[in-house]
Amino acid sequence: MADTCPSCRRNFKRLGTHWARSECERPSFSEHQIEILVGLLMGDGDIHGRSDPNPHFRIRMTNPAFLSYLDDCFGVLSTGVFLDRDADYQYRQAAESEHEKFTVTNREEYNDLHGLRTRSHPQLHELKQWYRSGEKRFPSDLTITPTIAKMWYVCDGWLAQEKDHRPCVMIKATNEADRAEYLKNLFSEQGLEPHFTRTELQFTTNQTEGFLDWIGSPLPGFEYKWPSLRNQE
Repeated sequence: MADTCPSCRRNFKRLGTHWARSECERPSFSEHQIEILVGLLMGDGDIHGRSDPNPHFRIRMTNPAFLSYLDDCFGVLSTGVFLDRDADYQYRQAAESEHEKFTVTNREEYNDLHGLRTRSHPQLHELKQWYRSGEKRFPSDLTITPTIAKMWYVCDGWLAQEKDHRPCVMIKATNEADRAEYLKNLFSEQGLEPHFTRTELQFTTNQTEGFLDWIGSPLPGFEYKWPSLRNQE
């Protein structure tokens, strides 16, 4: 499949190679696209090729509908959605695992794992700095926006439902568990005051509706994380 260079309007099977060897420049990520990358990097995303002149971003999950949405968002800066590992392969790996604590479940509980990667890009050097300590850590000067929070939520968030209570938003932040105040302060400008317990941020049931209103409409494949809370009162 060929892609069109937005500069010279010619088609290339390896668009990144064309940009590296010609006078055509890579288009820049927009501010909105950078916010998407930041939010995804807070969750399931990773920066790869960190020792390369131009690293790339990658995300893998079992939700191809959402990855197709991201592919549209990034346009020519995406290399497309791909099948990383099918369900049978993952099941066989589990069945052959020698880890004594691993319990093999039913084949039906495994799903295809899909992925998406961006093209290598110099703008991703800034996000590469998240790994300076040797592991991924959120930058101390991070300012969260509705788009960033939404992407983080679809990756690492869920709705916890307790008996006789409305659901509340939870967001896992295991790698940042030693920075509870930092995590809570990310939302202070929005008037939200989540609690942090063990490895998760938890919004009260009263604040959950405000959080979901702030981040905006549901995203493809994750509609179930946006229930109509008003109908449950």
